[in-house]
Amino acid sequence: MSEQLFRQQAIDNNRAKSIGSVVLYTPPWRWLVITFVGVIAIALVSLLTFGSYTKRESAKGTLVPQNGVMDIVATNGGTVTELLVKEGQQIRQGDNVASVSSEVSTSLGKTREEISHQLHAQQQVLKDELNNLDALNISTLQGLSDRIALLKEQVAQLQLIHRQRRTQTGIEQQKLNKLQALRREGYASNSQIEQQDSTRLESVVRMQDVSRQLLELRQQLAELEQQKIEQPINYLKQKNDISQKLADVAQSLLENESRRATLLTAPADSVVGSVLVKKGQMVTAGQTLASLLPSKGKLQARVMLSSRAVGFIKTGQRVVLRYESFPYQKFGQQYGRVIEVSETALTPKDVASVTGDNQAQEQFYQVKIALDKQSINAYGDDYRLHPGSALDADFIVDKRRLYQWVLEPLYALGKRF
Repeated sequence: MSEQLFRQQAIDNNRAKSIGSVVLYTPPWRWLVITFVGVIAIALVSLLTFGSYTKRESAKGTLVPQNGVMDIVATNGGTVTELLVKEGQQIRQGDNVASVSSEVSTSLGKTREEISHQLHAQQQVLKDELNNLDALNISTLQGLSDRIALLKEQVAQLQLIHRQRRTQTGIEQQKLNKLQALRREGYASNSQIEQQDSTRLESVVRMQDVSRQLLELRQQLAELEQQKIEQPINYLKQKNDISQKLADVAQSLLENESRRATLLTAPADSVVGSVLVKKGQMVTAGQTLASLLPSKGKLQARVMLSSRAVGFIKTGQRVVLRYESFPYQKFGQQYGRVIEVSETALTPKDVASVTGDNQAQEQFYQVKIALDKQSINAYGDDYRLHPGSALDADFIVDKRRLYQWVLEPLYALGKRF
């Protein structure tokens, strides 16, 4: 008989419990809870596996014309006397936009108008003088030619007289020589020789007088011929002087008229975007009167990004746009793509010049975005976007699965080692 630690009666008594055996309770809806938890787990795994998250860089921007805005600016201060366009009007290159007058009225009348009359009168006098100069030149040349011809005739006559006097002088000299020979032979007296010598001297004096007259005529002839040569040069000089005076008067007229009234025209075919003044309004030099938009130009978004946000921005990148004038909650988001990123940062002064924002305190990069659509469909109609409209831009920088974002720290740690 084997020995037992406890008596058989104690063992049997221990087997019979007053509270009975342990039974695990399983409610009838347990499978519902298990199924729900399983679905949640599968959903989480699927979300981590197939779900994705897009990293974005957000910034504010403005819609601007692709070819820029053409501002019509007053070149001088004055009063707007004519305003020939209205907003939305199609105009062509060279069409008049506005006229600004700086006319000043005094006790003597309109000052610039009187100056204009005086300049016109001076201009007419110079024109008449220029026209008369042609006739005067012809008359002067003709007079010189006539005087030269007359002097040539006188020179020819004096040359003939000079030859005659020279011949006469030679004859008188021969007579004197004969008388001197006769005196040596005793046939002529001293008085005869003296008388003949006096006659010879008179002939010489008359010949010399003709020579002097001939020399004077030749000198006068040379002077007249020189004047005839110089006359065309003098004529051109006088003509150039008068033409220069006419040009100065014309310039003074233009300057006076530009100050009196300036007519501003459209530099290219365009649409009037905005008119900023009214007829009769006083304006200052450099003040913008109207803004014109190129007729065939498209709008693009211009966004300024700080150096912290521009690192992953590149051309061709997709951009989500939300226009403040068309709330995205109601009209949806719009899209575009990056077409240009400035290579260098713009200084706060440059940013103020480009955007008009004087609050910039750091350097920014300019990003240009081409729009997928130039209009917004609202309530069944297409509404054209307007330049200057503010917008929010979200640049799609990176898109990954959720598990990749979760494991990113591990990837980075692995690359370090």
